[in-house]
Amino acid sequence: MVTQRLKSLSNPTFKRHIIALALWGIGSLGYAANRPTVSAPVKPPVTSAASVAAKTNKTALKPAITQAIAVANPAIAVPISAVNAPNAVPDGADYDNSTDDGADDGGEVDITSTTPMVTNPATQPNLDTQPIAPASGQIQQVALGAVSPVTVEKFVKMIDIIRQNYVTNVDDESLFANAMAGTLAGLDPYSEYLDANAFENLRLFTEGDIGSIGVSVSFHADVDSWVFDDVLPNSPAAKAGIQRGNYLHQINDNKLDSTRTPQDVDQLLTGIAGTTARLLVSDKGRRKHLVVVQRTLVQQQAMSSKIINGVAVVQIPVFQNNTQQQFLMALTKLNQPFNVLVLDLRNNPGGVLSAANDIASLFMNDKVVVQIKNRQGIQEVMRTHDKAQFADLPLVVLQNRYSASAAEVLASTLQNNQRAKVYGETSYGKGSIQSIVPINDNEAVKLTVAHYYSSKGDKIDGVGVKPDVTLTGAETSWQDQVLADLQTTKRSNQFLLKPTPTPQSF
Repeated sequence: MVTQRLKSLSNPTFKRHIIALALWGIGSLGYAANRPTVSAPVKPPVTSAASVAAKTNKTALKPAITQAIAVANPAIAVPISAVNAPNAVPDGADYDNSTDDGADDGGEVDITSTTPMVTNPATQPNLDTQPIAPASGQIQQVALGAVSPVTVEKFVKMIDIIRQNYVTNVDDESLFANAMAGTLAGLDPYSEYLDANAFENLRLFTEGDIGSIGVSVSFHADVDSWVFDDVLPNSPAAKAGIQRGNYLHQINDNKLDSTRTPQDVDQLLTGIAGTTARLLVSDKGRRKHLVVVQRTLVQQQAMSSKIINGVAVVQIPVFQNNTQQQFLMALTKLNQPFNVLVLDLRNNPGGVLSAANDIASLFMNDKVVVQIKNRQGIQEVMRTHDKAQFADLPLVVLQNRYSASAAEVLASTLQNNQRAKVYGETSYGKGSIQSIVPINDNEAVKLTVAHYYSSKGDKIDGVGVKPDVTLTGAETSWQDQVLADLQTTKRSNQFLLKPTPTPQSF
């Protein structure tokens, strides 16, 4: 039946796309099964498609797929990189997740490497197979590294139906880009297909800043909706077709209503440069439609520092490769001694995981920072490194519901090792690691490959880090609340009040 279906599609270009999709499916499944995770920052992608292909074993295809490809066109051998499609995503329905409340769904990069993973079915672990029901009604066992002929048949039929019957003509490139984007989006909120622009922005993030989409939004009580008050010309939002006066109903899995605050909406729209936001938009109450926007409008994020009554307060907005260096420079700029340090991690969406470890290493000697677990179990235990420069400095952490990922890792390890007291509210609870896997020189897949757990093995994803001291009231008063509590703590001699020398040689 598969042979008959494939023969019925006479378009050579379409045949090549089917072959490419089959190879892509096999490769991506193998990637997910075999990907090793190490704690290294983003590396530049490979410089040629040939070097990607050289590292990828494409010869050990399963017999069913090999036969299907040979029937379609025996003379064609299409590499995975043949599909070069724009990042297009179909319209979507209203999502519903009433439990989500907080940080950027594209927040934590936690990138381990951009080196492509080797796909070699001969060396893959013996994973459980899953039953696939063919058209004949019989149960067929298909290995993880193969694509069921029945699945290929259904996909081919669906694409052919769209091409022949959809209200407008849709080119094959868009259909396959939609298929790739939809496959990844269906896994979790953090896996996604990266086109050339998104791939470049995500690589540059490690030395860049936070990204936005270039809009301002407020709640309009007269229409009981959030409305785009302004859309900057040539901004990512404007290029995506969002106009001033459009309604905003949902950001990723977070529905918007009158209970949301402007800060909620701003934090949901803002995130790490190169990540995407899925927006449910309508034109003054008309049909809702999904718009996927990349956060490419860079916002400069300076690391601020100040001293109040002998207490140093340093705000870390995001974790990047040079965060430790920026942190030490921020302390140097204080130019006066202090006896307590407050790490302000509010609204920090995460970033490069190793950068959070660099900060932890300034305060603790040889302590577990985080446990990384993939599908096979514990893969890595990350510990602090080098000699801690501030091992005896009294330390507190300030966080809010938008503190996510690497920020949560830092807060949890300082808390669990009794190195710092955490103030604020329960953090967002984003505890997954994404690897960037190039498809070719310009495109990539961002795929969730592991979860991380606290130094004690506690789950972070979906749970967050609970504070030692919960702060209430307006968040603008939280810093004052922390300082007041520290004054009380000082009087009770719970802190070692030996002033830190003026930091001029960090």
